[in-house]
Amino acid sequence: MFRNFSQVVDDARKLETKDLIVVCPEDRAILIATNDAFQMGLIRPVLVGNKKKILNLLMELGIRKDGFEIYNAIEKKDAALLGVKLVSAFENAILVKGMLQSSILLDEVSNKEHGLTTNNLLSHIVVLDIPTYHKLLFVTDSAINVLPTEDEKIEIINNTFKFVKSLGNYKPKFALISSIEVVDKNIPSTVEAANIVKRLKDQDDYYIGGPFSIDVAINHESAKTKGVNHVVAGDADVLIFPNIESGNTFYKSTTFLANSIPAGLVLGASNPIVLTSRSDSYKSKLYSIALAVVSTDLQ
Repeated sequence: MFRNFSQVVDDARKLETKDLIVVCPEDRAILIATNDAFQMGLIRPVLVGNKKKILNLLMELGIRKDGFEIYNAIEKKDAALLGVKLVSAFENAILVKGMLQSSILLDEVSNKEHGLTTNNLLSHIVVLDIPTYHKLLFVTDSAINVLPTEDEKIEIINNTFKFVKSLGNYKPKFALISSIEVVDKNIPSTVEAANIVKRLKDQDDYYIGGPFSIDVAINHESAKTKGVNHVVAGDADVLIFPNIESGNTFYKSTTFLANSIPAGLVLGASNPIVLTSRSDSYKSKLYSIALAVVSTDLQ
């Protein structure tokens, strides 16, 4: 089981080099991350965007263009369309979001004629390497599903379980997050969490508990103080948030206030998709690429 991103990179170095299709890479952080992954032998870079701007940025950064395949697409929608089509054409290719809105890229990913959808719900996973937590922490959904229903959350849990298991955690601990750790009919997320736990109580692949407040989910002392005695309490691997606002706020707060490093991927598609915030650091983008490289062997 991976405990940090350095271990993920080390594992990715041992695998077959993958094609990396970066849409709208006109950004210093994404180009540095892509080049680092290229120099490590993780990927073969394919850039889709404004070719003139891309070449100028490569020159400014001192990155040789040798080994980079570049397709010219001025408009972001055109770049997204071409990028998705290229991923479909390459075997084991990875799609990467660059400097464009997630919705533009996901519209093309979801297109039934040329997209990358399967029968699975698309969901987003953020993997956090937090200095104060004892292992990688998985957070969902903070970028795609705005207010998932109970059924959709179960699909998100299924997507996440497959991904987390692939990284070596064969019985992960899922915590359904709310503001309190008891069921209160005035707080819908607590009712929903209890319903989901009841529906999934007979499965043996993972542990699941909730509703849990965030402190109960990730801190043993808080769980003990509040009288919560559960295998997940204080040791969660995966946090399932009730809506996109809470998930997104948590991951960005830990990133900018607690010095964590996030890596972001889309789950449920036919190919790995790197989906990070445009404000994320180059390390975040590099580690996201490494995770995608590891996950290509699991598709």
